[in-house]
Amino acid sequence: MTRNPLGYPDACIPLPEKADEVQLSEICNQHTDRLFAWLEQIQKEGPSLTKTRYDGTMGSACKIYQEHPHSRFHKVKHNTRRGYLADLKVIETTVGARLIRNVTVIDVQHWYDQWRKGQVFVDKKGVNTIGPERVDRAHNAVAMVRTVVYFLAALRHADCKQLAEELAKVKFERGGAREQELTYRHVRDFISTAFALAEKGVIPRERALYMSIGTAAQFELMLRQKDIIGDWSPRRADQRYPAGISIVQLEDETWTGFFIWEAIPGWRWRTRTSKSKYRAAAEFDLTIYDLLFPLLELVPADQRHGSIVKGEHGLPIRYRSYAKWWRQIATAAGIPADVQSMDARAGGATEAEEALADTDLIQAGLTHSKKETTLRYLRRNRKKIAAVAEIRKQSRTADDGGGGDR
Repeated sequence: MTRNPLGYPDACIPLPEKADEVQLSEICNQHTDRLFAWLEQIQKEGPSLTKTRYDGTMGSACKIYQEHPHSRFHKVKHNTRRGYLADLKVIETTVGARLIRNVTVIDVQHWYDQWRKGQVFVDKKGVNTIGPERVDRAHNAVAMVRTVVYFLAALRHADCKQLAEELAKVKFERGGAREQELTYRHVRDFISTAFALAEKGVIPRERALYMSIGTAAQFELMLRQKDIIGDWSPRRADQRYPAGISIVQLEDETWTGFFIWEAIPGWRWRTRTSKSKYRAAAEFDLTIYDLLFPLLELVPADQRHGSIVKGEHGLPIRYRSYAKWWRQIATAAGIPADVQSMDARAGGATEAEEALADTDLIQAGLTHSKKETTLRYLRRNRKKIAAVAEIRKQSRTADDGGGGDR
């Protein structure tokens, strides 16, 4: 026998209650043969490239996907990897112990249904309440199951290859395109609430100012949050940066961004945007934006250096801090919980369309290369519904001959 089963998945074998000695002996021999076959296969594979050895479970497969040096997990951007880690955590904590050889498509469909269920929380009255369905969470977790299984299949694990082939034929519902928008009224209320909270001592005044600048800039300039607050990422010696970007090194982290004071001489900002992969440049006259420009002027002259939107200790703000502080102010301002900071871009584009701006102009403002992409940012239903109501009203007037009811 062996003292080290090298991750053999069936460490405990249930035996039939009424089996006699002959049957028990046969079962033991079968499983012993399987153990030796497992050990032989592991020895053939030679030294492992990962800390984790594959034991047939979903949990070990997830770990190997993260640890293997040739995994795409190491090649995606750090913010994408952050999303991957969230999806992997869902899998590992719920079905990590499942043996892949026993998993069927029906099982994965059941996992999807469970992951999709709304989160249970206790409301202000102490009553257990179920939140909205989490379709995106379920879809992303299933997509990660596919990714992990496909990777292990590429490493020639037969059980994963079989499940990968079966999953290739199945589709899972994903969430629809976002319909929320951060409107002009929302932004105005956000700014006034931020300063009101500062007056009450709930938040520092500097935070109120910088969060207001960030939100107004996203809405007015119709840019992504990353273009306004920049991006913190783990330092890499081989990292390449777009031309003209500002860089701050702090211990093992690097901040990069374009929205800095040194880049807006005369209040004109010429920048490359993340949406165009930093190839196309856009130019803004910041003095013409009624919400943004007065906020920029409030920043003391001795603080006008480096990143424009700052967080703690005068450093460029971090994504998590921005998200946390933004929601705190937004909630106090009465902005619906399903409206997020990212919706400022759609809100600005929709405001422009409702002001009868040409779609081509809006496309240029959003720095989109395709009109189809721009159309996804326009929340048109409200305008269409109002237009239909007006047409019906005019039709009734015409039918009545302008005389109303007789």
